[in-house]
Amino acid sequence: MLSGACVVIVTIFFGALGGWWFTLFVAVVIAWTTYELWQLLGRAGYRPSLATSLGTAAAAFIGIRLPNLLIFFISALTLVLLASLVRQLQRAQTHTFGDWAVSFAGGFYLGWTGGHLAELTVFPPDGRWWLALTLITLWSTDSAAYVSGRLFGKHKLAPAISPGKTWEGYIGGIVASTLVGATFGALAPLGVTVGAIAGVLVGALSIFGDLIESMIKRQAHTKDSGHLIPGHGGLFDRIDSLLWAGVVVTYVAVFASGTFQLP
Repeated sequence: MLSGACVVIVTIFFGALGGWWFTLFVAVVIAWTTYELWQLLGRAGYRPSLATSLGTAAAAFIGIRLPNLLIFFISALTLVLLASLVRQLQRAQTHTFGDWAVSFAGGFYLGWTGGHLAELTVFPPDGRWWLALTLITLWSTDSAAYVSGRLFGKHKLAPAISPGKTWEGYIGGIVASTLVGATFGALAPLGVTVGAIAGVLVGALSIFGDLIESMIKRQAHTKDSGHLIPGHGGLFDRIDSLLWAGVVVTYVAVFASGTFQLP
């Protein structure tokens, strides 16, 4: 079985390979995470469709990862939309419209964010620098937020969703990720300014991934998204913040490299 450390090592390994190897790795992770989300939604009282979630996730993932195939993305998403709605009409007596909506929205959320993470490795000067920047700023955010929260935390950030998080920890995470991002940018061929901007945004916005998953788990009355990783829960638990960090750094890379290709 996997451990939390193994997940990190495997991510770094495929990230170092880059290109389609990393894309395939992220696609598999997103597919499994979609399965975990389907289970969570079931525990929350919905009757979601796994086929709808997987189909929507695949369409969104491909649409972001292959922006030149925009027409394919639109066509695939439209096909999934129509097929899932037809299926919903057939099951209207046993499944509510809300069941369909969470299936479609959940799949789109994971596919869209995951597609950005996979897209990171294609930007110049070398996509692996962008992935490394994402990981190091996210880790510094999480570590500093935990330490700052433990030492100085008094004001709750989102008590109804994640009682352990504080504004002091949140601010500490942003400061740390900004400094780490700027330092990494100076050492890598990205630049201090780009590294600092990525650090600020990762520190400020990656928490949304954590809070979104915490909200879903709270509604599902469960602590972990799954049991794939002993002692660490499921894959969704491990990548919730990474998904939004990938989105943030992708758009930093878009503007820094002048590659305006994403839809």
